[in-house]
Amino acid sequence: MKKHYFVYSLFFLLIWDVSQVTAFDAALTRGQLMSLLKEKKENACQNSASFMKRILKRGILRVAMHKKDHPPFFMISKKGELIGLDVTLANQIAEQLGVKVEFDRSENTFNGVVKRVQDNKSDIGISKISLTLVRARNVLYSEPYVSMTKSILINRIKLLQAGPGLSVKDVFSKEKAIIGALSGSSYEAFAERVFPKAQVYGSNNWKGDIIPRLIKGEIWAAFRDEIEVRRAMFLTKDASLHLLVVNLKDERDPMMMVINKEARHFREWINLFLKYAYKGETLAGTIERYKEYVYK
Repeated sequence: MKKHYFVYSLFFLLIWDVSQVTAFDAALTRGQLMSLLKEKKENACQNSASFMKRILKRGILRVAMHKKDHPPFFMISKKGELIGLDVTLANQIAEQLGVKVEFDRSENTFNGVVKRVQDNKSDIGISKISLTLVRARNVLYSEPYVSMTKSILINRIKLLQAGPGLSVKDVFSKEKAIIGALSGSSYEAFAERVFPKAQVYGSNNWKGDIIPRLIKGEIWAAFRDEIEVRRAMFLTKDASLHLLVVNLKDERDPMMMVINKEARHFREWINLFLKYAYKGETLAGTIERYKEYVYK
């Protein structure tokens, strides 16, 4: 009986250690919460095998980020500086850890960014990354730090030819329908899931290939997040004459960070940071702050 009691007690303590923040939110002041973040960091230092300890010992947080600019998440400013929502997030994490941040922008696909974290070439991926089940086999995801709506740009002529009174999903239930999506992005997988009967045309060039093909009617639609769809409508000449925007309000696209699957304690710390220390802003506020980069 004593043996069972010890096991049950140990199990309870382990659960309490992981869930204590959630269970006692109301009793903790901001100062206590910040102390808890510091305690989690110090506990990691005591474990010689800790993923987090290696970051602290190195003094550098290695952040994987897409090679191309994706405003307002990350882009080069007029002064030649890397700025944006994801850059601010990475800098705040590094500040809480007491280390410097080093951005690696060698990958030209989002899947490549995830693979870099998977292979432990970067500590964390902060790069406007969406959740897919395939990616989740190989890396850990943080809690979301911002969320967008999935949107689809449709060629108006193709929509008329499909027939009157059809829903978006009905239009793209036809096997001859072709939907463009950025290669190596989550939207290839999203298109296959949301529109399983349609053909997916993948390309690395959204602005120079997918959008021109869409206007010409070579593909029926282009699938991406609300910001990129909005940018395409703003930056493409006579876009409203050729294209129709449909926001899929029941399809959210939360942005998350990716972490090596062995670094569970680091992921736990990151989630604590997001909940109690991250000084973020709304998506609308971010777009407004960086609108000169978003709409150019």
